[in-house]
Amino acid sequence: MKRICLSFILVFLLSCTAVQERLAIKECKFSLVSVKPYDFTFNNLKLDFNINANNPNKIDAVLDKLKYTLYANDNGLISGTTGKGIKIPAKGSNNFVTTVTLEYSKLGEALISAIRLGKAEYRVEATVYIQTIIGEISYPVEITLD
Repeated sequence: MKRICLSFILVFLLSCTAVQERLAIKECKFSLVSVKPYDFTFNNLKLDFNINANNPNKIDAVLDKLKYTLYANDNGLISGTTGKGIKIPAKGSNNFVTTVTLEYSKLGEALISAIRLGKAEYRVEATVYIQTIIGEISYPVEITLD
């Protein structure tokens, strides 16, 4: 009986640590470091986005999934998903790469909009998803374009 109680307590404490690491991601700051185009075809090209996550917390943070969309003048250009347990060290940062495919047709819409408006404004909208023992939690985050 003692072993069962100790096992239960140990599992509970480990779960709490895992939840704290995932909730710590809420305070992290995300920024776009670089974009590398490659694999050009007649219809599209691939882009590697290098994203930096900076963790100001006293504990490590774990990113389970990040869904994002890059907008140019309110036209959605690229959407992607990344994550899978990326660990961001306490009081540190971690770069990770995500690959997306850009269709030339979407680029045309953004270009026409930029010409019509005389400017191009970019923004990235993102949502972080974290797994907890009570289920998945999500909330929006800002990815700044440095």
